[in-house]
Amino acid sequence: MREQVLYSYDKFLAELGAKLRQMRLERGWTYRHMIVKHGFHLAHWQSFEKGKGISVPSLLRVCEVFDIPLESLVAGLGVAVEQAKPLDAVDQDRDPWQDATTRQSTKALPSQIPSVRPPLRPRSPRRKSS
Repeated sequence: MREQVLYSYDKFLAELGAKLRQMRLERGWTYRHMIVKHGFHLAHWQSFEKGKGISVPSLLRVCEVFDIPLESLVAGLGVAVEQAKPLDAVDQDRDPWQDATTRQSTKALPSQIPSVRPPLRPRSPRRKSS
């Protein structure tokens, strides 16, 4: 039996931001130090620490600046749920062989699906330029 681990992207970003802030402060580095010595932009670095998102190249650059491996930076971040059940286990509350006629349908009717595109408008005739 393997444990199934579910991750949350938002939780990952928030925890990563808190960790980056903690590591910066432990070293006694200010925002100014991050800008002048390491070439980050203030708004960019602040967005990292607020958990707004980070690209892979920026994440690798952060690892170089702090001189730590990527694995140790992201280890354990964003874990939402750990379930101790087999990955191939069937949900015990639901009978997979239940007759399709007795099951409630979860599919929406075409009339219930919101339109993704706005309705088409007729084009206005092009004016000839003189």
